Amino acid sequence: MINQLPLDLKKFLPYRLSVLEQRISKTIAQKYTKQFGLSRIEWRVMSTLAMFEGISAKQICQFTRMEKMQVSRAINGLTQKQLINQKVSPNDQRINLLTLTGKGLSIYQLIVPLVVEEEKKIFETFNQKELQQFHQLINKLCLSLEP
Repeated sequence: MINQLPLDLKKFLPYRLSVLEQRISKTIAQKYTKQFGLSRIEWRVMSTLAMFEGISAKQICQFTRMEKMQVSRAINGLTQKQLINQKVSPNDQRINLLTLTGKGLSIYQLIVPLVVEEEKKIFETFNQKELQQFHQLINKLCLSLEP
């Protein structure tokens, strides 16, 4: 067996990004979890449906890169809370198309300004040039990892 030094997770990009994502998501989620009773996954499903009305759970998974089980649980929870509707696709009876209900859209519209403001606070650590560079670098990394 080859003697290797242990991987320094503090310098390992996937670990660092995971920790950062968790911290940011937790900070932003505080704006809607208690007041509106939504989980982070439920909020992401609602946000996706606000962008792409009438899509399937599979499409939500593809867009968000979330696991099927997480999305399925969120859809069930949102349906029970009467925040989304499910309608059988006219093209394929095996697929449900999802939309926000009026109640769901109202809650979404209340939450958006709260999370946008929280995101602004997070980015206050950057000046305008750094923020622009940050977004450019994120985009560059994403493009480099496209299949």
